[in-house]
Amino acid sequence: MIDVIIIGAGPAGLTLGCYLAQEGIPCLIVEREHHPRPHVGESLMPSTVRIMREIGFHALVESAGFPHSGGVVYHPQIGFDIALAYRDFPQEGIDQDYTYHVDRARFDMLLMKHAEELGCDIVQGVSVDEVLFGDDGHAGGIRGSFAGEELFLEGKIIVDAAGRATRIGRQLGLRTDHPVLHQFALHTWCTGVDRGRHKTDDWTHVYFVPEVRGWAWQAPIDDEITSIGLVAARDAYHESNLDVQTFFHESLKGNRKLARATRHALPIDDLKGDVNYSYRLDRVCGDGWLAIGDAARFLDPVFSSGVSVAMHSARYAAERISIALESGDLSRDTFLPYEDTVFTGAAIWDDFTRLFYRLLPGFTHLLETKEHRPAMMRMIQGDVQPDSSKEILDQLRAIVRTVEEADSHPWKDELVDLPL
Repeated sequence: MIDVIIIGAGPAGLTLGCYLAQEGIPCLIVEREHHPRPHVGESLMPSTVRIMREIGFHALVESAGFPHSGGVVYHPQIGFDIALAYRDFPQEGIDQDYTYHVDRARFDMLLMKHAEELGCDIVQGVSVDEVLFGDDGHAGGIRGSFAGEELFLEGKIIVDAAGRATRIGRQLGLRTDHPVLHQFALHTWCTGVDRGRHKTDDWTHVYFVPEVRGWAWQAPIDDEITSIGLVAARDAYHESNLDVQTFFHESLKGNRKLARATRHALPIDDLKGDVNYSYRLDRVCGDGWLAIGDAARFLDPVFSSGVSVAMHSARYAAERISIALESGDLSRDTFLPYEDTVFTGAAIWDDFTRLFYRLLPGFTHLLETKEHRPAMMRMIQGDVQPDSSKEILDQLRAIVRTVEEADSHPWKDELVDLPL
């Protein structure tokens, strides 16, 4: 019997495999697709550097030639840009002042090879149809298919890292869509994008597009290719009565700075979309199983924090799995501290995301306030520490309340009808 079976070879599953391999814990990772697989490019957050160092992956990423990002520039629809350099926000365990823009197909492939070198067994082309549970409700294996043949595998612990497919969540009926955040994403790669001033041309750029209750990103993939994406409310799309292509391009014009940056942009691939955006599982662990990364929950990843959240959830899960195997107690009780960590972070991120969309100027106001910047930067990366996060959320709520209650306020028209 295998100690740990991990379903999914994305950043969450592969990072977990690396941590387990370093502990000498045998694990098998099964993946439906074959790497390299296409995936939207992403700007990694600085907090991922710490994880990559811990699993011995950082040097490979550094030598892979991914473009560096020295910070992030926020472009409000009206007003001045806000440029935040990562060097101004040092973090424990991180000795560099930049992070990386990654082509996820290459990044995931590198991480998979690294996991294999550490000792993980990885089999691609495995379609998992069912997680097997005993009469006592304890997970004990998977049923699927490989090369046209039915496959049964037994494992002491089953980890769902299958991303938005949420294998266990759907099977057990645990998945719940977010009641308010009905966003979707559209993205493509382009040449000819004006990346801006030389000092920040290789940084991550975030543009606010309030007309569609959304935001857009701009991130270099290499010297010529730039990832351009839009996150918008589904209601805004339906109300526009536009086709998807036209909606995307018209929305980019909703921020004049973004319109200028993309006026000569030429797409080099098809426009792609992600629809099933925000959801959570009612529980993310049980007897003999855990769900990590996007398989556990997915809340609008404002500012590209997805990989960071996935890798950190793998780190937390690895700690509990090691304790469970050492103690022999594979029950839900052993994994509950992991669930508490996930739920606490998700609740904070949920509030933060709602407040962000409710009043975008409130977000930029706190970014411009020096005393709040460090905590804001941690929040943006998905590093949600309860004490500092509470202070930020309280400040955002106070700003929103002030604008709501004022008879007239410069930001009154910026309020979005969104329950808090």
